[in-house]
Amino acid sequence: MKEIVLGLTPELADALQHLGGRDELTIGDLVREALHNDLRRRKHARARRLEKILAPLRVQLEDDVRDALDWQDLQRRVRRKGYQFLRRGGGLSLYALNGDHICSAADLGHPHAQLMRQFGGPIANTGPNLRMVG
Repeated sequence: MKEIVLGLTPELADALQHLGGRDELTIGDLVREALHNDLRRRKHARARRLEKILAPLRVQLEDDVRDALDWQDLQRRVRRKGYQFLRRGGGLSLYALNGDHICSAADLGHPHAQLMRQFGGPIANTGPNLRMVG
């Protein structure tokens, strides 16, 4: 466990000592629990915000992903809607045509591995246009 020095106002320290004493918890226990709860709350709130963005995008692109004949066809279809797929790291991500990262293909429900099976191979980045490798 990493130790961190935390400066507290006398009033806050007294309140935490009083609260902790009642439940036989140290100030460290109370702070760890409060931070854990806050991080969990923030993670769930972020997931909910992300889902509000992704749900309509999934619907908007679902037919294009399903009906595309190959990588080039998929790129043409999503470009008409203002997006492009680019391989980044080990996965595939959706970007706005202005270069802003939107989400991963997996976030849309279409992991890169699934799309590679669908289109018979991986996608390769070749500048603004993409072509199939292999």
